[in-house]
Amino acid sequence: FPLHNQFNPDVTVRRRGVMEKCTFCIQRIHKAQDKAKSEGREVMDGEFAPACAQACPADAITFGRIDHKDSLVSQRSNEGRGVKHLEDLNTLPRVTYLKEG
Repeated sequence: FPLHNQFNPDVTVRRRGVMEKCTFCIQRIHKAQDKAKSEGREVMDGEFAPACAQACPADAITFGRIDHKDSLVSQRSNEGRGVKHLEDLNTLPRVTYLKEG
């Protein structure tokens, strides 16, 4: 493993073949929260994006706060096309998939 990645908090170094659960780029979330807190405000919709959403050329991934009624994520999930996997098992899923419609 390259040693320079060992000290970078934005890079997770794992053995080859080890799969890691998505954290929704928690380091980006914390950075945006810290900036907003220092400016005395809440994090605004679209202020940051996880790496997957930033890299997606089709804008197929939207990230935000579903509890803010004015956010794009909240509007899209309330269109009636939203599906949450295993919601009926009370797993409190954090991802909403939009079906065709």
